[in-house]
Amino acid sequence: MEEMKPTQTTETATGSLPESPHDGMSSDGVSPSPLGAVQEEAHETAPVAKPAPPMDWRRFGLPVSLLLLFTVGLVIALQVMPRAQASKNEKTLHKVPTTIGDWNLYHEYEMDERARNELLPDEYLARIYVSPEGRQADLSIIGGSHTGAFHNPQVCFRVQNWEFVDNREIVLNPEVLNHPIKARAVQLLSLDGRKREAVGIYFYSTPMGYRSDTSSARILLLLGRLSGLPSRAYFVRFLMPTQGTSERDMEILKQFAEQTLSAMAKTNPEVVR
Repeated sequence: MEEMKPTQTTETATGSLPESPHDGMSSDGVSPSPLGAVQEEAHETAPVAKPAPPMDWRRFGLPVSLLLLFTVGLVIALQVMPRAQASKNEKTLHKVPTTIGDWNLYHEYEMDERARNELLPDEYLARIYVSPEGRQADLSIIGGSHTGAFHNPQVCFRVQNWEFVDNREIVLNPEVLNHPIKARAVQLLSLDGRKREAVGIYFYSTPMGYRSDTSSARILLLLGRLSGLPSRAYFVRFLMPTQGTSERDMEILKQFAEQTLSAMAKTNPEVVR
């Protein structure tokens, strides 16, 4: 597939208010009587409660150390694993149906050579489907067994001069599935001077479930590989040029996506399950 290509933490300082000093005067400003002095002396000599001992932070040392080691190891693995070669596992994306509801395959194209050399996918699919009304929808799928096969599409879109007008999470509900799929819905505006607009939907299918963001999809793929089991994740993207209103176009694209996923649940259960 050719992609169309901080959270700040606020620390709150807390402290205890100092105790108000005793001024030795009565409420009306007159010096206290001898009886008052005796009562005051007795009050001052009363036993004072000892403050609670400070928390022993040493008991958190081991958990914190383990968490730090895990984080460092994960960062190192993410830096090393993207250079892995494409897997030689069976290729299955050719099984995706060429007819999906009223949509039919119009054109199948090759991924850009530069993108293919950068991503090193295990396999990919890049197709354009057409509806009876002449609407065209792009379906792109990348299958990869290493984290480097998946780049953040939000970065890639911007690199290719597409500006995000809208970017939100939606839920896809294919008829044949018993569970929804969380995905990202984006509205794009081209900055190349031709005033092109498009709508898109994408998500990741990982060995441990669906994700709508790149970071968690990479982590789940990595965990799958570290488990020693054969693992492959898929980036699935739907894209459509805008012809009417963006809301209407997004609804049409969403229907096409749900029909496609329902069909793929039968032909490609490794992607949609």
